[in-house]
Order: sequence, then C-alpha cells, then structure tokens
Amino acid sequence: MKMKIGVENSDIASHGVSETNNNATGNAVHGVIVRNAIKTYGVGSNRYPVLNELNMAVKKGTIYGLLGASGCGKTTLLSCLVGRRSLNSGELLVLGHEPGSLNSGIPGPKVGYMPQELALYGNFTIKETLFFFGGIYKLKAAFINSQCEFLSKLLDLPPCDRYVKTLSGGQQRRVSFAVALFHEPELLILDEPTVGVDPLLSHSIWNHLVRLSVEHGRTAIVTTHYIEEARQSHTIGLMRSGRLLVQDSPENLLNNYRAPSLEDVFLKLCIKDDGKNQLDCDTEAHASNAVPASTQHSTCRLNTSVTEHPSSSKGPCLKIPRLSAHRIGALVRKNYVLSFRNIGIFLFTYFLPALQASLFNVTLGHEPTGLRMAIVNDELDVNQGNVCNYTTDCDYSMLSCRYLRYIKDNIIQVPYANVSDALEAGRKGQVWGVVHFGWNFSKEFEMRESDGNAAELANIIGSQIGINMDSSNQQVGVFIEKWLLEAFSDFVRDFRGACGNVPEAGLLPVTFLDPVYGQKNTPFTEFMAPGLIISIVYNMAVALTAGVFITERKQGLLDRCLVAGVRMPEILLSYLINQFTVMVGQTALVYVVMLLVFNIPCQGNLAVAIFITLLQGLVGISFGLLISTGCDNEMGALSLSQASFLPLLVISGICWPIEGMPLYLRKIAYAMPLTCAIESVRCIFSRGWGVDHSNVYAGVLVSISWIFAFLALCLIVARIRRFAS
Repeated sequence: MKMKIGVENSDIASHGVSETNNNATGNAVHGVIVRNAIKTYGVGSNRYPVLNELNMAVKKGTIYGLLGASGCGKTTLLSCLVGRRSLNSGELLVLGHEPGSLNSGIPGPKVGYMPQELALYGNFTIKETLFFFGGIYKLKAAFINSQCEFLSKLLDLPPCDRYVKTLSGGQQRRVSFAVALFHEPELLILDEPTVGVDPLLSHSIWNHLVRLSVEHGRTAIVTTHYIEEARQSHTIGLMRSGRLLVQDSPENLLNNYRAPSLEDVFLKLCIKDDGKNQLDCDTEAHASNAVPASTQHSTCRLNTSVTEHPSSSKGPCLKIPRLSAHRIGALVRKNYVLSFRNIGIFLFTYFLPALQASLFNVTLGHEPTGLRMAIVNDELDVNQGNVCNYTTDCDYSMLSCRYLRYIKDNIIQVPYANVSDALEAGRKGQVWGVVHFGWNFSKEFEMRESDGNAAELANIIGSQIGINMDSSNQQVGVFIEKWLLEAFSDFVRDFRGACGNVPEAGLLPVTFLDPVYGQKNTPFTEFMAPGLIISIVYNMAVALTAGVFITERKQGLLDRCLVAGVRMPEILLSYLINQFTVMVGQTALVYVVMLLVFNIPCQGNLAVAIFITLLQGLVGISFGLLISTGCDNEMGALSLSQASFLPLLVISGICWPIEGMPLYLRKIAYAMPLTCAIESVRCIFSRGWGVDHSNVYAGVLVSISWIFAFLALCLIVARIRRFAS
C-alpha cells in the first residue's frame, strides 16, 4: 500500500515511499521522510496547528522546492528538520536518522542551514565569519581559505576583509548562503536564499545547487516566494495551511494540471483545497465535494485521534551532552572579537567598577561638615558688657563659652538672641538644632559641683545645656549628638583638672576600652566596603551578561550556531569564560582602589576575600545568563536585572546590619546570593578570620551552590523554551 501525502495519491506513488519505518532501502533512497507530522503552538483554547498531518519525502541527491505563502508552516517544518523544534506527533527522519539522535549529524556538520534572517555577526569580516563556523566544524584553515576564494567567485562576494555590517542587504544574504555551503554538507536547508538577490546571481545559485545534487549527490530543500524559479528543482512541494497539497516534478505538475506556469498550478490547487484545515473542516461541509474523500480523511483528523510517535513526546531533561573543545574555543574567540571590536564600550565597562568604588569612597562614610547649629547663650544677655571668658584657670564664670570651645569645627556655631528665633530657624531648615544655656548656667554648675548629692532639682535643671535637634536626618543627628557629648567630656575633664580635681570623676562611670576588633572610631566606610565590593562585582556581572543571548536569538544567530552542532552548555561555558576574564580585571581594579588608594584595611587573608568576590562574580554571570535565557527582548532583561538590584541591596546587609531586620526576614536574607559572601568578606577585612571559621567558608559554599543552581536553571529554561517553541 502506498502512503498518501496531500490531495493526490499519484504524487507519492512515483516516489515509492513505504510506510514501514524500518525500511532500510527507503531510508537509503530518501534524504528526508516526514510522516503524519503535527505541530501546534499555544496552550489550551489558544492552541492552533502549524503543521497538520503533513507528509513529505525528499530523495537523496535532489533539489526539493518547498513553496507556499507566508504563515503556511514552511519555516516551522525546516526548524523541525534541523532539530530546533520537535513535533507534537508524527515521524521525522533526516538522512536516515531522527534529528538530534546519536550520530545523526543533525544538528551538526551534515546540514547547511540558511535561515530567513541574515544570522550574521555584523562586526565580523566575511573571512572571520567563515573561520568562526569553520572552527565550529573543526575545519582546517587551508580548506576554509580555499572555500572562501571559491565562494567569493561563485557568489560574487565583496573582498573577504569587508565587515558584514558594511555590506548591502543582497551581499549579506550571499554571505549567509556561503556560510551554509562552505563546509560541504550532505543536506542543505535554505529558507528564502534568493530574496533581494540579483536575477543573474540567483540563476547562478540555482545552477550551483543543481551541480551539487547531480555531481556530488547533495540534497537541498529550498523555500522561495518566487515560484517560477523553483522549476529547476527535481521535486516541488506546494504547501498550504500546514499541509502539503501536492509534491511532484515541475513537468508532471504542469502536465497534470494543464497549466502554463507553476503559479497557475498553485492557484488551481488552492481553489480545489478551498482553504481546508483541521479547524474548519466540520463547519464547512459544502466544500467536501471539491476535495476527494481520501483527502478529507487525512486533512480533517483532529489532534486527539493521532497516535504520537514515541520520539515526539520527549520532555525536558537535564542530561548534559559531551562538550567539544574546538566548539568552545570558536565561541570564546568569537566573544572576544565582538568585545574588542567596540573598544570604547569595552574599556568603559572594564573600568566602571573601579569608578564606582572611587565614587563610593569619596561620597560615603565620611563625617559631615558645615553643619549650622543655633547657639542661644543667655549668660551673655545678663550684663550687656559681658564677653566670653576664654581663661583656662579654675574660674566659675562664663562656663558656657568655655564649653563651646570644645565643639568640633564640623559644627558652625550661629548665635541667636532668643530661643524662639532659633527654633524658628530650625523649622525653616536654616540650622540643624538649637543649643541653649540658661542665664545662670555657670553659677548653677558651680553649686551642683560643690553640693554633690545634696544639689536640688532646680539647681540640676539650671546647670543643664538644653538641646533641640532636627532629627529628620538620623545620620546627621547622630554625628551632632556624638560631637556635643564629646565636647562636654573634654570640657569637664579640662575644667576639673584646672581646679585640681580628678578629671575623670565628672564623667559617666562607663568606659569603652580597646575594641576586640576594629578601632574605637571605626569609619562607616569600613563597614560598607565589603558589601560594596561584592555588590559592584555581582551587579556588573549581571548587567553585562543579562542580554547576551537575546540579540543573537532575535537575529537568528543562536539558532544558526545550534543547528551547526553547538550545544547550549558550550554556549553557557563560553560566556562564563569570557565574562570571567573581564571580571578578574574588574575585581583587581576594585581592590586596588579600595585597599591602596583609599586605605580600606584588610586584617585577614586577602586572597580568600578575592576568591569569594570572584565566586560572587560567577554567581552574577550565572544569574545574568538565566535572565538572558528566559527573556525575549532587551527591555525585559534590563527590567529584570535592575528589579533584582534594590531588593538585594537592602536585604543583603550592605547598607545596614541584618540584625536590624525582623527575625523572619533574617532567614530570607541569609538565603540570598550575596548575604553570606558579604559577611565572609567583612569578617576577613575587620576580624582577620580565615576559611576555618564558619562565617567565612559559608560564603564560599553558598556562592558555589548558587552558581550551580543558576546554571542548572539556565539549561532547564533553554530546554523548556525549545520544546515550547
């Protein structure tokens, strides 16, 4: 029994395709066999068919012209043939093997693929483009050079040192065609190869395809909108609504349908088919008279009635294929060339972390200066002739002025006549607070000193210094309060010493001895430095990696590489290598700026701190690759990468201690990628701890765990998106 494809039984009878899957002779004769192929997109009620029980047979050593309008499923069918998409059901054999199976060579060197998109690197020269794909195929330089010379003459290419982005549209398509041809594959898949090409050159291309098929036994499947140019094909398949209406030689089609041109044949078939597809066959019964009964049976069958081929029901898996050193090497060289071609942007991104570290040290953690404080000293208002007494003797007069001498110069003292005016200035934001001395401050202070425990409450209140603060800015308020208290301690110590008393007797009975770690006045910069180092390296890694796949995927470059046999783990590894080398330089510059330029102290092993920082950079690269794998456009990747920055900034203990968070949030914080690493580097910097301490090696273990988690998710997402396509 002969298999039926499309609407005409006789069309396939001439090919002699048996329905037996294991027919070795049929596999040897046919380069491509497609049986009952069904491919749908969407889910649920939005599910729609793209291939509808399509059957096709392509003999080895022939040119097969696949014709049809845009949207009929040609590109989807070609994607299935090269292993980039999988059928929902049906059988697909290419060169005797299922695409993607072991030793099939597809994806790989057995197929030459030219997609609809140009799928070329604009910053590569023509020669570099061929050498890149030659590196993927592990071809020798002499062979690539000879092919470059041959194809330049055949396709009338510009000089091989011309950049692809400087070529015209037609020239770029010729280069794309050359990439598909140059490694001499057994099967050529060409999607619209002659669009925008000069008619004479198009004729030359078709003649070359004929020579390849006749003299070298190559098989070619060509899609085109120019129906008449497909006359040079050995077989033509006319496709509509995901189905193959007919496939036969051009001469048989013209004779059987008594038409002067292939366009007329296609028109008659479309009228005869009457737009039938699996969704409208039940609602338009009046068209059944126009289609043979055998065709109605084959084209109106629902998806649910089709038994899936075992190979088409595969789900995503985590099996990592064997990696190839020469493919990884080609990808790494490609990434480096593309990076250095735009040297301005490369240098900017390379030195940006050092610039960020410099800005951090210049702007953050320093003591504020120029803080205006209102001073209301009623001691000066009692007698108009009184002036401040700046004596250093034991003299209980104008002690308010004596105290004011010990206030740091960071505070600018602005005198006011009364408290109400000073408070009004504070409300207007003209001063940061008000310091008020009563009219008898010195006298009350003397009585309080002499009476000791017998001092009355009124005496105690009179000897107090009243301070009204603007607490809208906590950091400024903390510094002012600290300086005013330090000034009072210095004042009391000096005055009591001048009077022959024990200076420390007037201080609080609380003393802070030498700290266990750090200094008595450790700058806030030293607390933030480890967090800033980690966050700068991490976020730069995310930002530089988040969009790496997207442009290549949108331009068809990623698909072309994958069809050439490149594996997704190899692509991920190549980007890890490239970004890691850049990150090493960035990290070195950040540490030079922090430690040598701005003297941030490191009490422990610097090598361990750098190692943890590099691990965090790898975490950022891995997360960026995950974003790039999951997003469809640059805006989505940018939004996701930036949206993750602020939560990590506030929850990872960079700007504020984690101990200040609610207890439930602390557990979440320690599960974040940066938190343990920041704590580890902080312990190395300020405490001098080594990897034998749990707080340090926890940062190493958590970082490595996140790297593997993100990379595993990359592979899963890439696998799922491929099967969902």
